[in-house]
Amino acid sequence: MLVAETPAATPAPVNGRPTVPEVRGQVAAEVRRCSLWRGLQSFFVAGTLYGLTLGGALAAPWWPLQIVCGLINGLFIAMFFVVGHDACHGGLTPYQALNQFLGRIAFLPSLTPYITWEYAHNRIHHSYTNWRGKDYAWAPFSKDEYDRLPAWRRLLERHYRSLAGLGSYYLIEYWCKHLMVLAKAERQELKRPKTYLLDALLVAAFAAAEVALVLTWASIQAPSDGWLGAFTSPVALIAVALVLPFLFWNWFMSFAIFQHHNHPRVAWFLERDEWDFFAGQVESTVHVIMPWYLEFVTAHIMQHTAHHVDPKIPLYRLTQSQQCLENAYPKDIVVEPWTFATLGRTLAYCKLYDYENHRWLNFRGKPTSQPNPVLQALRAGNAPARKKK
Repeated sequence: MLVAETPAATPAPVNGRPTVPEVRGQVAAEVRRCSLWRGLQSFFVAGTLYGLTLGGALAAPWWPLQIVCGLINGLFIAMFFVVGHDACHGGLTPYQALNQFLGRIAFLPSLTPYITWEYAHNRIHHSYTNWRGKDYAWAPFSKDEYDRLPAWRRLLERHYRSLAGLGSYYLIEYWCKHLMVLAKAERQELKRPKTYLLDALLVAAFAAAEVALVLTWASIQAPSDGWLGAFTSPVALIAVALVLPFLFWNWFMSFAIFQHHNHPRVAWFLERDEWDFFAGQVESTVHVIMPWYLEFVTAHIMQHTAHHVDPKIPLYRLTQSQQCLENAYPKDIVVEPWTFATLGRTLAYCKLYDYENHRWLNFRGKPTSQPNPVLQALRAGNAPARKKK
């Protein structure tokens, strides 16, 4: 059974801000419908690509090709994960029992327990998007908070908000702390200890099976000849076929999440009366336009506004759904064509956040964006009503 993905007490719209039914109504029912065939197709395509690249990392005849296959395998772990993510939201197929079964399988290569992702992502992130103190996915520190951190933690934050440090953030701050080893308060809030234990054991069993597979493969390989020969030792094969893809998956996952909700035009919130559905799910959720090959690998999840407006919209319906929303709210949705330059700009500008003036800061506290005009107007009590376009 899926948990609610919007807060039970969403505040009333302020100054004509669109309501949840109005925003979701921009995407027609026939546009967002689930398809059993397309859901299964997405699952088997992603699973097959994951399996083939895992096989390449093990069996490619040259070690450079094994490394390439290992890196690509990390990308297809991400693709398979997005399929499982859709299933966890109940949007991959029309059948919930099937969604839960497929979701658990699709999460295994990323070593993600289904139930903890459902809690951390569905119940927390989607219910309180960009509300600091509730949503902890890439929540920025204020300058005062950052200055009070011990020196080692300030250095770690600088590392996290860099190109090289993206993967460390997801691995340490999300996977370790909120998916694998939950704090006591989170375990109590989860209220499903047996399911948590079973899902964690399922992930552990899968990891053990992966290691056993690699060791078995290594045991039947003869030492390779020449400097370009394939890796055949157990340690090297575990590194290239299991560790490298998992680390690259962590980097790629953090790369995606960071861009979803960090941008010079995106706001984060501390005050309950400033946050609402439209602010979190529409104004603070970015559509990053990816090159076609990354759009394929990410399974369209970078068209993220549509996903946040209604998490049950299937990945294979996001393109059309996103277009419907952008037609309705062209001035409110942040759309960013992706390049290395735009990613670098976002990383450079979005270090700390000034929650009082709603603007981004660098680590020295210098503003890198203008105060958010919508929130400034709301505070003044004269925000213009948003109407459908």
